[in-house]
Amino acid sequence: MMRAVRRMRLWPGGVAGRVAAILIVGLLVAQALILGFYAYDRATATFRVFALSVVDRIDAIVILMEDTPADQRGRLLRAVNSPTLEVALADGPPPPARIPAGIEDAIRDYLRVLGDRPVRIDVPRPHGHWHDDHEPPPDLQPSRRKIMISVGQRDGSWLIFTVSSRYASPPWVVRMVFWTVVSIGIVALIAVWAARRVTAPIARFAEAADRLGVDVGAPPLPEAGPRELRTATRAFNRMQERLSRLIEDRTQMLAAISHDLRTALTRLRLRTDYIADAEQQAKALADLDEMTTMLSSTLSFARDDAAAEARATVDLAALAQSLCDDLADAGQPVRYDGPDRLTFVCRPVALRRALANLIDNAVTYGGEATVTLAAGKAEVALTVADRGPGIPAQQREQVFAPFVRLEGSRSRETGGTGLGLSVARSIVRRHGGDIALEDRPGGGLLVRVTLPRTSA
Repeated sequence: MMRAVRRMRLWPGGVAGRVAAILIVGLLVAQALILGFYAYDRATATFRVFALSVVDRIDAIVILMEDTPADQRGRLLRAVNSPTLEVALADGPPPPARIPAGIEDAIRDYLRVLGDRPVRIDVPRPHGHWHDDHEPPPDLQPSRRKIMISVGQRDGSWLIFTVSSRYASPPWVVRMVFWTVVSIGIVALIAVWAARRVTAPIARFAEAADRLGVDVGAPPLPEAGPRELRTATRAFNRMQERLSRLIEDRTQMLAAISHDLRTALTRLRLRTDYIADAEQQAKALADLDEMTTMLSSTLSFARDDAAAEARATVDLAALAQSLCDDLADAGQPVRYDGPDRLTFVCRPVALRRALANLIDNAVTYGGEATVTLAAGKAEVALTVADRGPGIPAQQREQVFAPFVRLEGSRSRETGGTGLGLSVARSIVRRHGGDIALEDRPGGGLLVRVTLPRTSA
């Protein structure tokens, strides 16, 4: 389990991060393979040169030096020295600096041509040569570690041969690692920049999709990015346009229905004047008043659901506190608990109506209302608590449906029209938040409203 969590933390969560990570890991693997093949090829080539050419030259120089008079050996040394084989003459072998036995054994197999002459294999001193009798030739293979092969001659002198081995020198390894890291760093920066640039339209697409649930009238998304994303963006814009047109058509249809129904209700109200029975006349007028109220509430709900009120920056704490103060001044047991100031971006009129509905419900059905406001980094939490009978858990979703009333009477004064919670949740969800109903500790109902702290 811990390994899975660790892998999830190492693996980026975003598309841009994953694309960049894939590019960087691929580059690392490619660089490692290239460096490995390059180092192996260089090592193989160097050792092949040593085996096929350098050993024969060492053998010929040893024999030639033994046959050359002592006063002519200096000239011979200058003639046989080369950048790939440095030769020096000394009275004795250099100070011992042994190399690994495996390397020495491999080299001695090739040096058998020297016969019974004493042979020593060492590594050069890190600070120059141990002898100063001549100027060494330039090194044509600085990337290879050097090996000193000391061969004793019959007169007691020693010939010191310095050749390149198949192993890379530490300075060369450091330089290669440094430039590899620099190149990977540059490519990584370019990969991150390119990945972010390529995936930026996807992020904008996700933001637009999330915004659609809050504001169907938002401006269309620019068609940018790869061909597939442009096609998806075009389809998304068409869907948003169809939804906006559908809501507009529904609003116009409801306005037309409202006009026709109000006309019919007016005619019915006029006809009630001809009802001789006063009791029946009063009942008919009561039914007409209820129908008018329900019609007005329904149309108001439909209009608010499709409203295009502009967002504005308001003081949410002052808004909630003013609602509580108004009811408290009217003698209602309403209390506010929260900060004195909280800047928030919202549709002020719509949000005020939603909060008013929740507080009114708490006072009407719960006997009191305690409004609590708390602000976090990502969201704002507002709760409305009462001490009423509460709502059973199995009915908490049902009460958000339009015209659903838990109160059994048909009186508008006690039961309302059943649209308060529907309107409140519709408004809160258009702000990108939600409403949840919970049991209040100690008895009662607690309505929890969460709203994201989005920008204008």
